[in-house]
Amino acid sequence: MTEPTRVQAAAYRPPDGGGPPRSRRPRLWLLATGAGLAILALGAWFVFTALAVAIDVRPAPDRLAIEGGWSLPVGERHLLRPGEYRVVAEKTGYRQLTETFTVARGGDDSFRFEMRKKPGRLQLETEPAETTVLIDGKAVGQTPLEPIELEPGEHRLTFRAPRHESAEQTVSIEGMDKLQTLNVTLTPAWAPVTIDSVPVGAMLSVDGETRGPTPQTVELGAGEHELQLAQAGYQTWTRRIEVVADEPQSLGPIELAPAPGRLDVSSRPAGASVTVAGEFRGRTPVEVALAPDTDVSVRVARAGHQSVTREFRLAAGQRESLAVDLEPILGTVQVAVSPEDAVVHVDGEARGPGSRELRLTAVAHDIRVTRSGYAPFETEVTPKPGETQRIEAKLLTEEAAALAKFPDTERTPAGGTMRLMPTGQFTMGAPRREQGARSNEVRREVKLTRPFYIGVHEVSNERFRRFRSGHSSGIVARKTLDNDDQPVARVSWEDAVAYCNWLSDQAGLPRAYSGGELITPVTTGYRLPTEAEWAWAARFAGGRSLKYPWGNAMPPTGRAGNYADASAADLLDERLQDYDDGHAAAAPVGRFAANALGLFDLGGNVAEWIHDRYSANPGSGGVEADPLGPSSGSARVVRGSSWRHGRITPLRLSYREAGSSPRDDLGFRVARYAE
Repeated sequence: MTEPTRVQAAAYRPPDGGGPPRSRRPRLWLLATGAGLAILALGAWFVFTALAVAIDVRPAPDRLAIEGGWSLPVGERHLLRPGEYRVVAEKTGYRQLTETFTVARGGDDSFRFEMRKKPGRLQLETEPAETTVLIDGKAVGQTPLEPIELEPGEHRLTFRAPRHESAEQTVSIEGMDKLQTLNVTLTPAWAPVTIDSVPVGAMLSVDGETRGPTPQTVELGAGEHELQLAQAGYQTWTRRIEVVADEPQSLGPIELAPAPGRLDVSSRPAGASVTVAGEFRGRTPVEVALAPDTDVSVRVARAGHQSVTREFRLAAGQRESLAVDLEPILGTVQVAVSPEDAVVHVDGEARGPGSRELRLTAVAHDIRVTRSGYAPFETEVTPKPGETQRIEAKLLTEEAAALAKFPDTERTPAGGTMRLMPTGQFTMGAPRREQGARSNEVRREVKLTRPFYIGVHEVSNERFRRFRSGHSSGIVARKTLDNDDQPVARVSWEDAVAYCNWLSDQAGLPRAYSGGELITPVTTGYRLPTEAEWAWAARFAGGRSLKYPWGNAMPPTGRAGNYADASAADLLDERLQDYDDGHAAAAPVGRFAANALGLFDLGGNVAEWIHDRYSANPGSGGVEADPLGPSSGSARVVRGSSWRHGRITPLRLSYREAGSSPRDDLGFRVARYAE
């Protein structure tokens, strides 16, 4: 390898002819001056371009630093140029504060920051140990526990331990890493209960669980418990007690009563009452308890039978039986029935059809007599020994029985009388070949199923004026229609309906009409009769079919009713010859004879508004039950002749016409269902 070349240092010699060396001090002064001016300029630039910003940190920190650029404290503010900065603050017991903020021209010149306390530590001491702890509803474990770190402020603590009452407590944590201690003692949720008995050794049960013989002390939870002591030869002792937590109780010594004797009592017939020493103990078959080693009298008795008494003496716990046959005490009851094939029932048991003599025990018996198509007959009888009693059981048809529930007549709030009408089935209308028949008198089968009341008289002026005081029925050809006892006239169908609703209100009945329409199902309120009801009451319900109000032949005789007659010669052109009822126009209501049902003026006086809408061909085929007429139509049915009628056609009871406005010979009567 080649040796490296060595270089030797030589002495320095200045160049010739240069004279003495030149000084460098002037140049350094210039540099220092320039640097100072530059620093001053930079400082002036900073001062003129910076903003005075207030930095408020609470509580006051032990150390505060602003990072991110130059910061020049000036009094309580800092000079900062626009930009983003970070404030860092520290204080003992508080978390380090590190927050960013932005300085901008025209922006905030004040910034406030809050320092957060460090968590505190909570040391828990509980009695008993091994207590479950929840903080703010969240389980944190079971004591003993290491100190628990909690944020400053209030916290809700819950403590739970077996056989102890739960407890809640609120604790305020100061924070700042301080250690706080909390001692909690839970209240026991049980108490000792001591039970003793005479004799000792009785088996104790608590809430159905056997705990052993007495005497003993048991720990029972707070609340209600059922205690029971059982010992052979003694009555079982039972009691409910209330245990209060941490409050001991002592029961006894409890003296057990000797067990009673047991007597099983039965009888024929069953259901006899059993008394022991005069005290009722139940009805056979029954088990009764008897005081041990005591003479007692046991009596078995049943109404209508001879009683039986026996004497007993039973040892403690002994069991015996008593069975007795009770001798009946009889009486005679004769039941006469009609129809003869009706069946007789006694206390729900059929005894056969027809009249019969019964031997019954001397107690109350239910007698019931039945037959298909008839309402049953029911009564109660108590036979008497040595006597014969007689019962007459005359059955009514179902229709007759339905009517029997209601009074034959009733009064309206306005003073009118109404009569109960039976139900039934009939044929409305007239044969086409009948003299005077019209095409609108179509024959139709109708069945009335609901008993109803109908006015005995047409509504008079006086009774209508109780509803509408200013009403006047007027005059015709100088003949007044306005006397109190004359039938009201010149009323519309709507006027008649309003009167019916007024009557319902006065009687406390539900209204039958709403807005001019019949409410369905039809109520028991007052209303106008249906066409079927009017025809039934006028023609059929009396037991025969009438053509005219007075019978089946023309002309009327005697004083059959108020029709167009000789007394109306100056008023009417068409009238009955050789008939004079004495009234040229309307007569007082009820002045002429009633029909077979006791109803007046169904023919003559005034014609009557009917509930039904008018149709020339009503009916739907088949048997119609309780028909209410067509569902539409502007005109209403008018039935019955008036004082203006003297020809065959309108005098017939099957005559029907349409009405839509008031007339001087048109009024109404009222009706309503019985139920």
